[in-house]
Amino acid sequence: MKRTLFLLFFLLAMILVSCGNQPVKEEVNDNASMIKELNVNSPDSDQYVLMATNMGDIVIKLYRETPGHRKNFINLVMNGFYDGQLFYRVKKDMLIQAGDYTSKSNPNGADLGVTDVDFTVRSEIDPYKRYHKRGALAAASFNKGDFSSGAHFYIVTGKPALENDLKLSERKINEELVNKKFFEVQEPYRQQMHRLNNAAEYDVKKKEELSKLVAKLMAEARAAMKGKEFTYSKEQRRMYMKTGGLPHLDAHYTVFGEVVEGMDIVDAISKADATSKGRPRNHIVIKKVTILDNYGK
Repeated sequence: MKRTLFLLFFLLAMILVSCGNQPVKEEVNDNASMIKELNVNSPDSDQYVLMATNMGDIVIKLYRETPGHRKNFINLVMNGFYDGQLFYRVKKDMLIQAGDYTSKSNPNGADLGVTDVDFTVRSEIDPYKRYHKRGALAAASFNKGDFSSGAHFYIVTGKPALENDLKLSERKINEELVNKKFFEVQEPYRQQMHRLNNAAEYDVKKKEELSKLVAKLMAEARAAMKGKEFTYSKEQRRMYMKTGGLPHLDAHYTVFGEVVEGMDIVDAISKADATSKGRPRNHIVIKKVTILDNYGK
């Protein structure tokens, strides 16, 4: 019974989010709000950037297949947004993370990582093609699965995964696929569900009616996805189990690029001496990010 009520309240909360509520950012200041739209002629192709740090250089490929994230990242680079920022979180065998613009002006601030720009990017999650293998570049999120942070990113180091890790990740991905299908099948019933939800607080029969409707639509969503369950390909399994990565993140966060040079630098950053929260004890600085127009041509 408790599990049923939890599922009902969870689904109702997700319905409200899907009706237009935007994720709320922790904090915004004028510097973030003044980012200009400079990337007006974004090419329909893979793009490359050089991320120079005080520990060495990293070359990153941004995927053509994630145009929203790629264009946004390039636009931030053109604005010099990341120049001078710190990697505020590092985890050995997991990831390195940056994107908090306050780390430039307040590098010793206690709460680095909680501040973001005043916009988001719609998720471009596709675990069939883009996954959290070692070296993957992905977008952080305050509203995972729906919108990515406009600025925060992380690069995966990870360690070899076990078969059970991959099976757990597959279950999470399939749960997300069912939830997305649920939002499709409930579209014609949305107004009815809102009316029932508003009345449910005072009317037990309305609450029961809403519960039955949600259960019915969820059953339809599960039936629609039967036989279409996600499983990792042989290549993905090989990559995760031999090379490493973070498969448990595949269901929720957009992978939009990968490291093509300087993975040894990423590893070194991830192993830096850090606090229990992952804050490096010595500043690790992104000195400058530069667009490489002719890389690989």
